[in-house]
Amino acid sequence: MAAMLAMTKRQALLSGAAFVGVTAMHSGARAAGELPADAFHDPTHSAIQSRSELIKHLGNDTRQAQDKPRVVNGMFVTGLPMSLPELDDRIIEVMKAGAIPGVSLCISGNNGLVCTRGYGRASLVGNVPVEPTMPATIMSVSKPLTVAAALTLVRDRRLHLSDLAFTILRDPPLLAPGQSVDPRQSKIEVRHLMNHTSGLFNVVETLNDPDRFQRLAHQGAIKLIHGRIGQNDLVRVGMKERLLFGPGERFSYSGQGMQVLARIVEKVSGLRLDRYIQKQIFDPLGIRSYFVGSYLSDDQYRRYMKPNREQLYAMCPTLYDKDRKRQFAQDESNIGYVSWGQADACGWASLSALDLLRFVSSFPTLVGPDLWQATTERPWVVDDKGKRVQGDAGLGWFPTGGKGINHEGAWPGERSFAERRADGASFALAVNSEDDPHVDQIIDVARQFSSKIKAAQPQFPTWQEYGFPAIEPVAPIGHP
Repeated sequence: MAAMLAMTKRQALLSGAAFVGVTAMHSGARAAGELPADAFHDPTHSAIQSRSELIKHLGNDTRQAQDKPRVVNGMFVTGLPMSLPELDDRIIEVMKAGAIPGVSLCISGNNGLVCTRGYGRASLVGNVPVEPTMPATIMSVSKPLTVAAALTLVRDRRLHLSDLAFTILRDPPLLAPGQSVDPRQSKIEVRHLMNHTSGLFNVVETLNDPDRFQRLAHQGAIKLIHGRIGQNDLVRVGMKERLLFGPGERFSYSGQGMQVLARIVEKVSGLRLDRYIQKQIFDPLGIRSYFVGSYLSDDQYRRYMKPNREQLYAMCPTLYDKDRKRQFAQDESNIGYVSWGQADACGWASLSALDLLRFVSSFPTLVGPDLWQATTERPWVVDDKGKRVQGDAGLGWFPTGGKGINHEGAWPGERSFAERRADGASFALAVNSEDDPHVDQIIDVARQFSSKIKAAQPQFPTWQEYGFPAIEPVAPIGHP
């Protein structure tokens, strides 16, 4: 496990997106009337919405900009403004250089929406244009969603950053004979989970033991969802892993920490994580495209894993052969048991780039000024050489200086990225390619373009044209 401390940020994002949960400790006081919560108390499915459902809130101009794609430099372009050559030409140039099938990119300024864009095709197989309202897997950008859920509970004084994480979780660990729980876990605070200083591991694929899961289910010790172990029970299985270091001592990117944080949200709120996020965060913001692959119905799950998702309204990943320098479609329809790759809290959420932009641009208003300040602060830790340094992460995001934050998601065949600049400009994108150099160039182009936004212009679309309500300031109820 010590080798993971040397993991690069890029490697951490890749493995974190694949992480399957861990942990949950002993009993804690439960508020009167509070419901027990895990995935099994809400058996309903998460669902990929149809295109007609997601675009029915659009105004006439915004709908026409998607119903009638333009062809710019030989590539489909959707979204508003209808003409934006200073951005379109550069993005399309990079996409062609990397043979990238599709990109969804949306940008806002401090005063509102600037542009929405879909470039190219939703999958390498087929001819469906990318649209700004089309969801894509956001991989590790799922982590800020989980942190946001917990921070709203902190904002409302139902949770505190200093709360001990494992005293909130009531379920006992699932240990094999001879295994035990690291006693240092009892000292992990909620804030340690958020800023990746908990000492919990990132991803341990050996947790994936379907034969054992089937035996445990037969014995009545756990329940299976679509034949797979659920998120809450994966947390219990992970209790056997020792901490990498004492809580708060160092920084180490931890998908497990997010899975633990998700289970805390469920315990405190009484709602499954995705249900809480939709109800308490996304519904007020007008976000509609969110779903979690872990909870899809069997039918949608089968179609979602195919290399051509044209029967579903979603972008499809495209693998990149670095030796042959070409993209090819990824077929996961016959994939084996990969419960460790379907983590709800840190890797398998989906959003459209437009909805992801709405989330990141609204984040300070959502959590209130005190927690926004805490989000942009990096804690002091000790590095591998014993030197006192600041950790890489704030609360769920990577601070970029001043009041700027960002987070990346990576998984074979796809990338996601969201950023809020210190000046308030924001952008979000989803790319169905893993050609990192060219995807990095697209991120740079978006960042450069957003840095030039000084004021709203008449040709810019508005949030209301895309069916979003006005954002009301959120006054913090109490201090964290």
